[in-house]
Amino acid sequence: MTLTGTQSADEREVMARRALTLALRTATALLGSGDSARDVAQDVAVIAVTRRGQLRDPQLFDQWVHRIAVRECSRAMRSSARRRANEQPFEESLFEGGTTIDRDDALTARQALAELPDRERIALTLRYVHDLSDKQIASAMKCRPGTVASLLSRGRRRLRSTPEMQTLLTSPGGLS
Repeated sequence: MTLTGTQSADEREVMARRALTLALRTATALLGSGDSARDVAQDVAVIAVTRRGQLRDPQLFDQWVHRIAVRECSRAMRSSARRRANEQPFEESLFEGGTTIDRDDALTARQALAELPDRERIALTLRYVHDLSDKQIASAMKCRPGTVASLLSRGRRRLRSTPEMQTLLTSPGGLS
């Protein structure tokens, strides 16, 4: 495998496949099997192909790819940890003030949420999971803040109207 700027498409494909294979093994070992590992492996393959001119010794290609893979996996792990620290499951965010809910209640909340129209579910998720303002939600959904207020109001009303949710929502700190 040559690493010059004048590589053929076949040579770049071989390089990309090799990088993808190496990176996927590393990412799977570090991140577990799943979308995150595949995403990182793909990113590593793209980096390897686009930055191939930075590698001075083609014999060190595998080591170079491993370094890139470890760096990208580390970034993914940090990002995942930050996301987990900043976000809470939707059903927990429905109940403020330290109210805890059991597994059955969480399942009830998830099922009720799943039955909402998509736009109402999205608006409620952005509000209660990500704690976004109406303006921020409007930006994310590409609509006006008044539309967001309406979606939130309708979504909460629909959730309140399901018999299963009524008992959950009457607990202190429930949805208002």
